[in-house]
Amino acid sequence: MKKSILKFWMMGALLAGAIACSDEQNPVVDPVEDDQDQSVEPTQDNMFGEVSGVWAANETYIVTGDIVIPEGESLTLEEGVTVIMDGDGRQGSSPEIVVRGSLYSYGTESNRVRITVAEDKRVPANHFAGLWGGISTTETVQDLVFEYTDIEFSGAPGEAHNPIVQEGEIDEGEPRYAIYMQDDGLTSNLILWHTRIAYSKDDAIRLNGAKTLIAHSVFELNGETGGEAMNAKSGTVGDFCFNLMYGVATNGLKVANSKGREPQADNYYYNNTIVNSGWRRAQSGRGGSLNFENGARGLSFNNLVVNSRYGLRMVPPDNQPDLANITYGHQFYYGDEEIIVEEFYPSNGTIGREGGQAIPASDVAGGVAENDPMFVNYQLGQGFNIEAAREGSSTAPLGNADFRLQAGSPALTGAYTGFEPRYASYEVNGKTYETPRPAEFFGAFGQGN
Repeated sequence: MKKSILKFWMMGALLAGAIACSDEQNPVVDPVEDDQDQSVEPTQDNMFGEVSGVWAANETYIVTGDIVIPEGESLTLEEGVTVIMDGDGRQGSSPEIVVRGSLYSYGTESNRVRITVAEDKRVPANHFAGLWGGISTTETVQDLVFEYTDIEFSGAPGEAHNPIVQEGEIDEGEPRYAIYMQDDGLTSNLILWHTRIAYSKDDAIRLNGAKTLIAHSVFELNGETGGEAMNAKSGTVGDFCFNLMYGVATNGLKVANSKGREPQADNYYYNNTIVNSGWRRAQSGRGGSLNFENGARGLSFNNLVVNSRYGLRMVPPDNQPDLANITYGHQFYYGDEEIIVEEFYPSNGTIGREGGQAIPASDVAGGVAENDPMFVNYQLGQGFNIEAAREGSSTAPLGNADFRLQAGSPALTGAYTGFEPRYASYEVNGKTYETPRPAEFFGAFGQGN
């Protein structure tokens, strides 16, 4: 059943094979796929072109070509919506969602929104295939909000008309990101709330600015040979807390005050759990868990880092962060191998290194297999196959893993609660998101049942 509340504007240029944008600062052209029957009006089973309005609860929409949310307009995905991105990972046949206005995805705990691929493509062989382009904004974007939403299998190669290519963020042929956001002056908002981004070929999120809250979310197997769960640049200010990052190619959270946007990047990283990350990064000396670089400021407390390539890293002076305005401590580290323990304080960073910053006395960082956080259902202490992790053969989905803490876990107490979030709350589209306050336990989860 087609929904009359959904509005389409099929411009003359679309009928000729393209949608043209008159904004000279962002001259984005979104062509209809060559094999698209341009005489066919878009339907729920054949979505392309400009869209706005509401996609109704529990309905399925199949996106066959790029869809564009126009400037000043919004698209709302109601609970239970499934969006099938009908791509194959090749240029010219891997659609994306372009947001010039606002996108609101309002799933619920019991009825999530899914932005994914067809069921027969949701297989391990496609975890890093990059079957569709991702969600990409122009600088006219207002809001991106994802509540209880799953975003999977993104990262198709960039094309000349994509905003992310026109902005110069990537070149044609390079993988796109699951979410690409650009903003200058905190005029836009990005909210991820109980959301999951999985199986992205590169970064799950690349942020070139936005007032940002990412909380209670999961990042699973992001990046084939490189890519962060969240990679923030200048203009990005906000709170990143109570998230799980599992099997990320490079870092869980990374911030650098590059790209020349306002204001200075100011990221608060606290109470996150980062597991088995940093190993697939092909470039030497990169990857791990938490990175502050190139003039960025913020704080980092109460993060639980397990079997990851590096601990919290402050980049050396040639690209160092704004150390005068960064506070950190109370990280909890665990490693099953000596090489992991040796890099709790990265040899290519400055914490604990000659001429750098002292190791915080508040950190929990012992020897091999010491300080087991005692996850409810994820076994440690059996060694960690680093070579398999580097080549990716040990990569496996989360499955039924449970990273809550058992009674008696040393990670249940000792975290630091004496600071406030960057913003006490975020108000977006008439809704208020209260920023979670720091917890007395380490990581994203407290005690399990």
